[in-house]
Amino acid sequence: MNISSNIKIQLIKNSSIFKLAQQNLSNQTNITTIVHRKPFESYICNNRNINRFPISSTTPSNDSFDIYRKISLEKYCNIVPIPQHKWFNAQTYTENEIAFVIFTSSKFYHTRATATRDTWLSRITNYYFLSATPYPYLPVTVISDAGENKLSNVKKLFYGLQIIYQQQMNLSVNQRQKWFYIAGCDTFIIPYHLLKRLDGLDYRKPILLGGHTGRHTCPRKNGGTFIIEFPSGGAGFFFSIKLLEIMQPHLTNYVENIWPRKSDASDVALTCLAIQLDVKLIKKAGFWAHPPAFTLAEEKRSKFHNEPEPNNFHYIKPDEMYALDEFYIHQHIDRLIHDENWDELTKFTRRFVTSHYELLRKKRRECPLPNRGNKTK
Repeated sequence: MNISSNIKIQLIKNSSIFKLAQQNLSNQTNITTIVHRKPFESYICNNRNINRFPISSTTPSNDSFDIYRKISLEKYCNIVPIPQHKWFNAQTYTENEIAFVIFTSSKFYHTRATATRDTWLSRITNYYFLSATPYPYLPVTVISDAGENKLSNVKKLFYGLQIIYQQQMNLSVNQRQKWFYIAGCDTFIIPYHLLKRLDGLDYRKPILLGGHTGRHTCPRKNGGTFIIEFPSGGAGFFFSIKLLEIMQPHLTNYVENIWPRKSDASDVALTCLAIQLDVKLIKKAGFWAHPPAFTLAEEKRSKFHNEPEPNNFHYIKPDEMYALDEFYIHQHIDRLIHDENWDELTKFTRRFVTSHYELLRKKRRECPLPNRGNKTK
């Protein structure tokens, strides 16, 4: 029996031996196309060669990267979480939909407030400094007659929120911020972590959100007291524009007639008012009321590292503000590189470079240096 060549080819293709060979070839092809990604590497923690960068002057300086990294940055490798899983952005809100409201005082303008402005806040779109004294190099919302001592915090917050609310109402609906975050000028914040705490929440509802909480007594309108759980202003807390809207008619009366004049607990005062307006506190993870080393010692590693993306740290002195910002910038870049997330890395780098040069322009105006020596003829 003669079989045509076409039929022979078809019989071979239908045979089990041919199919098995074809499957093996396909598997080998798939294996050869697998890309083996490099293991995660922390720029600060894993590559500790002190000679990565040459000293930028013939005169050695502790400010050079390699030396400064050894002195100030490497310690965080054994303290804070070093997340290695895939990076993702906040899903519901973007940075420019949040306004950061920051307590400060004139005595901190050249220390804590400037360190805040020069680090994480330099990459924030909308923010307010609440104080009683104007200063041209910080966008201070001046609260007249509030004073500059710790007792002034309640007036700064309550009167400041009235000013902020009026400013918001003067904007079109699309331009208004959806959330406000209260913090002090000694609070270091990691905004791209913090924004994730708002995922799934509706700013059109009255919401108060924080994490590091305590308990305190609130005064009632007609006498008596009650106890509430409040979010620490040191760690910071969110409230929605809807909550600001319903609090606004009550702010002046509360601070002038209800809240004890000798109490400086502005975070408690605002929570007491919110509770009386039937708004309950929502608690989320990652809010820390102390520096990293203290938090590790106090909370222990398992609890501290349970949330790998902390929102903030409090009681941060200016030098540590700069160090933490540099550490977390590199950590963020580490993760984007590991994920090969080049679009996000480009976006972040452009924003960082732009904010850097904007800051240099500010500092050039703010810090004119005196002449030294005689002019050369």
